[in-house]
Amino acid sequence: MENNNIKIQDKKKMNAITITKYGAPEVLKLRKKEIPIPKSNEVLVRNYGSSINTVDVLHRGGKAPKVTFWGLKLLIGFFLRLSFGGLIKPKQKIPGFSFAGEVVSLGKEVSDWKEGDKVYGYSPSGGACAQYMTVIADVIAKKPINLSFQEAAAVPGGASPSLVAFRDLARPKKDQKVLIIGASGGNGTFGIQIAKQYGAHVTAICGPSNTEMVKKIGADCVIDYTKEDFTTSNQKYDIIYDAIGVSALSKCSNNLTEAGIYITNNPTNSLRNIFGFGSGKKKLKSPTADESADALSLLREWIESGKIKPVIDTVYPLSQTAKAHLHYETGHSKGRIVISID
Repeated sequence: MENNNIKIQDKKKMNAITITKYGAPEVLKLRKKEIPIPKSNEVLVRNYGSSINTVDVLHRGGKAPKVTFWGLKLLIGFFLRLSFGGLIKPKQKIPGFSFAGEVVSLGKEVSDWKEGDKVYGYSPSGGACAQYMTVIADVIAKKPINLSFQEAAAVPGGASPSLVAFRDLARPKKDQKVLIIGASGGNGTFGIQIAKQYGAHVTAICGPSNTEMVKKIGADCVIDYTKEDFTTSNQKYDIIYDAIGVSALSKCSNNLTEAGIYITNNPTNSLRNIFGFGSGKKKLKSPTADESADALSLLREWIESGKIKPVIDTVYPLSQTAKAHLHYETGHSKGRIVISID
């Protein structure tokens, strides 16, 4: 045994969601699994929460997100399956990437953490839809003290695209105009709050049932997409952030200022997005998530100071993970969808 500091017998069982093949949400099954043993550079976490992200759906389904033509979709799907470790079924049988819990055991090389530390993070190798999980010690961060485990689990995977969009790609200046498409969803709600940290003037696009919510978390203006198409207006924005990847630069270019940029979480849904025709190459940007411990620590500081907070739509028990995936795939969640793990 690599770690001599394990207090939990390696044969003890835990509840976990498992995937034995790619497919629809019903492939997610609750099973008993052995509690994993951390390697020398890992910690064992008693996990109390996870959340649903696009990568969770990709991991389960083995298919590409919305793309502009079917051939590219097949190609992206092929490489996605390779990244998950198998063409027929994923190598990682326990899904879930975002987590929040308590350190219960340490690998022999881990010195920065101790048993009982409350942590949160994003595990690139998955395994978060389970009562216990092992994770590399370098990727975890202290949990925000003013959030429950379930609330904290809503942050990794949800806040990072917006953090990268505004901290690294857009860098909005005070009073610059930002438009957020899909502002009431999991990424969009963080996007509103993070853009406001940089002093931006934020216009949120959402449905009529979510207008008050997005105003409450900081939106200066709201466009009800059921009543108004912003692309037909003469309003110009310095930054347009498509948090759900449903639009395209070609549809929004007339609404950008001369130096404006368009940021999308799904650059594959348009040929112009993919190849960056003309000036689009300069204007188009796509964030890659930063789930590092440093990024999570920055988010924790903002959360503990009351500057941002996760917006949670629904909390499902672990046994209803399939239902949580179905809910996520409707595309109409108000904030984040969370799994509670007792």
